[in-house]
Amino acid sequence: MANGKPRAVPFYPHEFVQRISALGLADPSALPLLALTPDDLNPIERQRVREAIRRYGGDSSLLPLADEELDGALGLITTASGVRCPTLAGMLILGREATLRQLVPAHEVAFQVLEGTDVRMNEFFRKPLLQVFEEIERLFTARVVEKEIQFGLFRVPVPNFDRRGFREAFVNALVHRDYARLGAVHVRIDDDGLTISNPGGFVEGVTLQNILVTEPRPRNPLLADIAKRIGLAERTGRGIDRIFAGLLRYGRPAPDYSRTSGDSVVLRMTSVETDVTFMELVGRKSLPGGPCPWTA
Repeated sequence: MANGKPRAVPFYPHEFVQRISALGLADPSALPLLALTPDDLNPIERQRVREAIRRYGGDSSLLPLADEELDGALGLITTASGVRCPTLAGMLILGREATLRQLVPAHEVAFQVLEGTDVRMNEFFRKPLLQVFEEIERLFTARVVEKEIQFGLFRVPVPNFDRRGFREAFVNALVHRDYARLGAVHVRIDDDGLTISNPGGFVEGVTLQNILVTEPRPRNPLLADIAKRIGLAERTGRGIDRIFAGLLRYGRPAPDYSRTSGDSVVLRMTSVETDVTFMELVGRKSLPGGPCPWTA
C-alpha cells in the first residue's frame, strides 16, 4: 500500500498488465494499436505538439522534423509485424476524440469547482492530452487570485495556488495514471484548496515516506518521455520537488498525499492563509547569491 504496509487482494487476469506495469517490467503506453493506421491520427493535434514545444521550451531539435519523423522520434508511431501503427501514447496525444472514447475508454479528466455543498462547475473531457491540458490549465488559471504582501521595500504577489506546482501535479496525474483502470483524473477546487487525483496507486518502490527522494519510476515511460520532450514536465524527473516548493515558498503547508491508496494517488494542496513569518524566512534564506523564490 502507499504507507508501505502489505495487503492481501485477489489477483484477476485483467490486472496482469497493470501489475507488470507497476513493477516497471512493461510500458503500456508503448503498446502498438494494430487496429489503427497513422491516418487515424489527427494532424491538428500534431501541430499542437509543435506549438507546445515552442511555448513550453521543449526539445527544439524536434521542430524541423517532418511529420513522419516527428512521430517516430517521439514514439507516437511504431512498427509491429511489419506494419506502422500508433502506440497508445500516440493515440493519447494525437488521437481523435471519437477514437479515444472507443479504444481508450479509461481516458477521462474532470474539472470541478465546489463552494460549500454547491457545485459551480463539473466538466468532463475525453479529448487528446494536450488539448485537455490546455483547457484545464485555462479553467484553473481563471481561478488563481493574487494578493500582495509587503516585505520591507518589496511587495510580493501571493497567489492562492501556485501555477507551476499545479502544472507539475496535473501533468503527473495525466502521465502516471493507470490507463487500464476505469476512472477519471479529477481536478477539484473547493473552499479548502485544490485536490488532484488519478486512478492507479504509486508504482512499486514508491511510498509516502520516500516520495521526495526515490528515483523517478513512471508507470508509462514513453508517455512520460514525450511530456518531458514537449516541455510539459520537468526534465530531470523531479516535478514532485516543484510541487512542494510551490507551496512552501508561499508559506503554506506541504502537499498532502496521505489519502493515496493502492487504487489511486490523491494530492491535496491547501489554500490556507499564508504564514508570513515562514514566507519571509524562505525569502531571506534564498536571496543571498540566488534567485528570489517568489519569482523563480
